[in-house]
Amino acid sequence: MESMFEDDISILTQEALGPSEVWLDAPGDPSLGGDMCSASHFALITAYGDIKERLGGLERENATLRRRLKVYEIKYPLINDFGEEHGFSLYEIKDGSLLEMEKVSLQQRLNQFQHELQKNKEQEEQLGEMIQAYEKLCVEKSDLETELGEMLGRVS
Repeated sequence: MESMFEDDISILTQEALGPSEVWLDAPGDPSLGGDMCSASHFALITAYGDIKERLGGLERENATLRRRLKVYEIKYPLINDFGEEHGFSLYEIKDGSLLEMEKVSLQQRLNQFQHELQKNKEQEEQLGEMIQAYEKLCVEKSDLETELGEMLGRVS
C-alpha cells in the first residue's frame, strides 16, 4: 500500500521554499546562534525521517493484517447453526449490524430450544402416562394369572 505521505524531506530545506519566502530561522539569521539552528534543523530532519519510517512500517503491517483477515474470512466463513453461511465484511463489523445479526440468530436459536424443550416435556409426560398404564396392565395380568391358577386348582 502506498503511503499517503510520499513527500520528501525537501519540505525541511530552504530550497523547498518559494523564491519570495524567507526561512525565519535560517542558519544565516544573526538573531539565532548557528549551532542552535543547525541542531534544531537536524533534529527536525531526524524526527521526520523516524516518523516517516514508522508510518511506512505501520502501513505495511496494516496491509499484511488486512490480507490475513481476508484469507481467514475466505478460509473460515461464519456458519450459523441452521447451516447458512455468512461472510461478513469489515463494513458490517464496523456499523454494528454484525452484532445485530448475531443477536437475531441467537434469539432464533433460543426460541428453537424453548420449543424443543416444551416438546420434550410433553413427550416425557406421555411416556410417564404410558409407564403407569403398563404397570396397571402388569398388575392386572398378575391378578388374572392368580385367578386362573385358582380356577384350575378347583377344576382338578
